[in-house]
Amino acid sequence: MIRSLNPNSRFQFWKRKKAIGNICLALIFVFFIYYANFVRHSDTQFAAATQATGQLSAGKLQKIAVVTTARMAEDFHYTKRPLNNEFSELILHQYLHALDPQKIYLLESDINQFESNRYYFDNFLNEGNLDEVFLIFKRFQERLQERTEYAKSLLDYPFDFEIVDELQIDRSTVDWINNQEEYDSLWRKLVKDDILTLKLNDNDSKTIQETLKSRYERLQQSVSLYNSDDVIEIFLNSYLQELDPHSEYFSPHSTDNLEISISQQFEGIGAMLKSENEKITVQSVITGGPASRGNKLHAGDRIVAVRSRASENYQEIIGWRLEDVVDLIRGPKGTTVFLKIIPKDAIPGTVPKEIAITREQVKLEEQMAKKSTVELEDNGRILQLGVISLPAFYSELFRQDEGEEEFPRSSARDVLKLLQELNEQYVDGLVMDLRGNGGGALHEAVSLTSLFLKSGPIVQVEKSQGDLEIKSDLDNVVIYGGPLVVLVNRRSASASEIFASAIQDYRRGIVVGETTYGKGMLQTIWPLSRILNMDVSGTLKLSTAQFYRVNGSSTQHLGVVPDVLFATNEFVANTGERALKNALPSGVINPARSVVRWRDANFIENRIPEIRRLNKERSRFNPAVEYIVARERLNLDRIDQKVVYLNEDQRRKSLDSDREAQLNNLNQLRSSLGLAPATDLTEDAFPSQRVGDVFLDQALNVLADLITIDLNDMQQVQNIQ
Repeated sequence: MIRSLNPNSRFQFWKRKKAIGNICLALIFVFFIYYANFVRHSDTQFAAATQATGQLSAGKLQKIAVVTTARMAEDFHYTKRPLNNEFSELILHQYLHALDPQKIYLLESDINQFESNRYYFDNFLNEGNLDEVFLIFKRFQERLQERTEYAKSLLDYPFDFEIVDELQIDRSTVDWINNQEEYDSLWRKLVKDDILTLKLNDNDSKTIQETLKSRYERLQQSVSLYNSDDVIEIFLNSYLQELDPHSEYFSPHSTDNLEISISQQFEGIGAMLKSENEKITVQSVITGGPASRGNKLHAGDRIVAVRSRASENYQEIIGWRLEDVVDLIRGPKGTTVFLKIIPKDAIPGTVPKEIAITREQVKLEEQMAKKSTVELEDNGRILQLGVISLPAFYSELFRQDEGEEEFPRSSARDVLKLLQELNEQYVDGLVMDLRGNGGGALHEAVSLTSLFLKSGPIVQVEKSQGDLEIKSDLDNVVIYGGPLVVLVNRRSASASEIFASAIQDYRRGIVVGETTYGKGMLQTIWPLSRILNMDVSGTLKLSTAQFYRVNGSSTQHLGVVPDVLFATNEFVANTGERALKNALPSGVINPARSVVRWRDANFIENRIPEIRRLNKERSRFNPAVEYIVARERLNLDRIDQKVVYLNEDQRRKSLDSDREAQLNNLNQLRSSLGLAPATDLTEDAFPSQRVGDVFLDQALNVLADLITIDLNDMQQVQNIQ
C-alpha cells in the first residue's frame, strides 16, 4: 500500500494533514538546496558533455539525488537501518546480483577486485561518490560485449543435439566463474539452448542464425544505451531492496511510468511489466483491460518477442531495456499488437505461443467497483445474493465522460452506492470479492470497512518514528448489515488485508479463499523535486509504517488466513511476501481498545465449523476444483525442475510429457462435464463457460450456508416455542 497522491499534481500526498515534518526536512536538506541552486546550470552543461563523449558518470544534481535518498532512507524508513560496513557489503552484493543475477558475465577475478571496496559503499552513498559504481557497470558492459561476440561466433558451431547434456537453470547460488574454460563451456551451453529452443519451434538453420544474431546484437545495443540515470537507479535500488522489497527509487523516466501505474490511464494492453534476468515478465494484468479479456495474458508470463503491427516481423526482446519494450507494446487504441509469450507455468524450453491483443484506452471505469446479483437455490429456498467486485482501493481519481463535468471517484463512495442499490433489491447476502486486489489508499480501506461496522478501531498504524495511530470508524452508521462473505486469494494485499482482517476480528462476516499476500507495510512516495524544491529529478518510495490488526497481530508476512480455506491454499506457502527477499518480519502489539464485536458474532463463529465441513464436502466432488488443484501440482513440479535438457530427444520427450499431463488433466474435466476429449491445448479446449468462476461459486455457496443455517435455526427455535 502507498500513501495516496493528489490528482491535481503528479506526486502530492493525499490530504496532507500530518505531512512528514516539512520543517524538519527543510532543515535536513537546506544545504542541498543551496548547493544545487549554485550548480544547476553547470550541471546541465556537464551532463551534456558527458553524454557526448559516451562516458557514464554522475552529474552534480544526480549526486544530490543519491545523497538525499540515503539520508531519507536512514531517517524515514520503518527500520531506520544505519549505513555501516556490514550494510555496505550487502549493497555491493545486491548491485552485482542486479547486474548479473545468473553469474554468466562477471568473473571471480572481477568480484575479487570489487570486494576490495566492499566496506566503502556506505561512504559512497553518503558522499554521492559513484566512481566505483560506474566502474563496476563499465566492467559489466565490457564482459557482456565480449560474451555476446563470443555467442555470435558460435552460431556456425556444429552443435551435437544427440549427446546427453544439460544446462543448470538457476545459477544465482553457484560460485562465480574462475577460469576461461568454464566460461566458454557455459556460453556454449547457453547458445546451444537458444538454438534448440528455436529448432523445436520448426525454424530452419538460417532463420535460427539470423534470429539469434539479432538477439545478441540487440542485447549489446541495449546495455550500451544505458545512461547515468539508469545506472543510478539500479544502484540505489540495490541499496533500497536490502531494506525491504517495496522501497524503490524511480529515475525520471521510471517516474513517468510510476505515474501511469497510479493513474492507470494510458493507451495500450493494460498490463504492467517488469525486467528480470534480462527477461520481460508480466507483473500484473489490469482487471477489465484488453490483456485481461479472453484469459490470454497472466501475471508471471514471460514476453519474448513483440510485433507492433501485422505488417512487421517479430522483434526478439530478450535483453531489451524495459522502457523500450513498453514503448514497443504501447500504441494507439484500435491497433493490434502481437506477442510471443512463455506462460508462467511452462516448463523450461517450452516453445513460445503467439497471442494478439487489441490496444485500447485503459479506462479507470474498468478498475472500479462493480456489482451483480446471483440466484442460488439452497435447501429449497431461492436466494438472491449480491456480489461486489473491487479490483483496487482507488481514491480521488477523476473521470470525465463526454458532456459531463469532471468529478472525483472513490472506492468507498462507489461501494456505498452499490450497497444502497443492493439494499433496495433486498438481497439475502453479499460477497465482497477482493481477489487480486493489491491494495491502494489506506483511508479507502478504513472508509470501506466502516460501511459494514457500526463503530470502533479498524487498523493500527505503527510509524517509523515509533508513534501509533489508530484509524477508526466513528459514524455509528451501518450501510449493510446482512450476511457477509469476503473472498480473497494469494494476490489480495495491503488494503484488502486491512478490510478482511477487520471483518474477521469483529466477526462481522466470514473470510473465504486463500491465505492473502502478507503485505503489511505502508509506503510513502516523495518526489525529490518537491522535497528539495529544486530540479532534482526522480522519485523515492519508502516503507514508513507497519499495519496491525485490531487484535494486535500484523498482516505483514503472515497475511490473513481465511475462516474457510479453499483446496488451492496448500500451494500458497512460497508466494507473496513470504517468498520475497528481505521481507520485513511480522510484529505484535497490544490489541486496540473499544473493539465491540458484531451483534451476530457468536452466531457466525459457532457455525464456521459446519460451514467448513460443507465446503470441503462440495469441493471433493467438484471436477473443476480437482482440475485446478491438479494444475497447481503440475506447476510445482515445473518450479522444482533444476536443469534443462540440451539433448533434442530428451527435450522433446520432456515437453511432450508435460503437454500430455496437462491434456490428461483437462480431459478429465471435460469428461466429467460430458464433453468429448480435446486433442490439443488450445484456448477453446478449456470449457470456460461450463466451468464458470469456480472460486466465486464456492464463496456464494458458503454465503448460502450461512443464510440457510440461520433460517433452519430460526425455524427450530419457533418450533420449540
